[in-house]
Amino acid sequence: MIAQATAPPERTIFRFHCPPYHSGLDDAPELTADMMLKDAGRAVKPVGSTAVREAIEENQPTLSLHGHIHEARGNTRIGRTLCINPGSSYEQGDLLGAVVDLEGKKKVKRFLLTSG
Repeated sequence: MIAQATAPPERTIFRFHCPPYHSGLDDAPELTADMMLKDAGRAVKPVGSTAVREAIEENQPTLSLHGHIHEARGNTRIGRTLCINPGSSYEQGDLLGAVVDLEGKKKVKRFLLTSG
């Protein structure tokens, strides 16, 4: 069963740790059977959640924020929903994030992926 948002879509923001499946925000290095990076880490595959994707598709919130997949920094749209994964860069010591400017009834006016 897919979760139902109780507020109207234009006033709804989802925050799921796992990104939606096959969104580009869930691309992670593919591993071989012996847990080594396939093609020296150049091969990627989607590893996100199909349930998260279904919830976004069904509810169409104005914004959906994600994490978990460090390598998949970026943004995409699923229907009317802006989906963001700020990524992570622990090994370089960078703090990555996203600043989202909301307007009116939680409409996304603009956003910026940040690093520092």
